[in-house]
Amino acid sequence: MDKTTADRIIGRAGMLALLYYPEIPADDQDYSLAGDIDWVLEGVPDLSIDDHLRELIAQVIIDPTGTRDRFTAAVYAAVADS
Repeated sequence: MDKTTADRIIGRAGMLALLYYPEIPADDQDYSLAGDIDWVLEGVPDLSIDDHLRELIAQVIIDPTGTRDRFTAAVYAAVADS
C-alpha cells in the first residue's frame, strides 16, 4: 500500500472513532462495526489487508486512546512492506 492509502485509512478510522459511542448498536439498528471496517478499507488493495489490520481498526474505533499507537504503526509498516 502507498502512503496516501495509509493516510486515508488512518483518517477514516479516526473519524469513526470520534463518532463511536458504546450504545450506538442499540440506538442505530443498522449500525455495524464490520461495515465501518469495510468503509475504512474501501479501495485498499486486498494484498494490503489482513485480519490483524481489521482487528486493529475495530479496536481503534472502539478505544482510540488505547490503540492508536499500535494501529498507526501497523498501517505505516504496511507501506514499508510494499
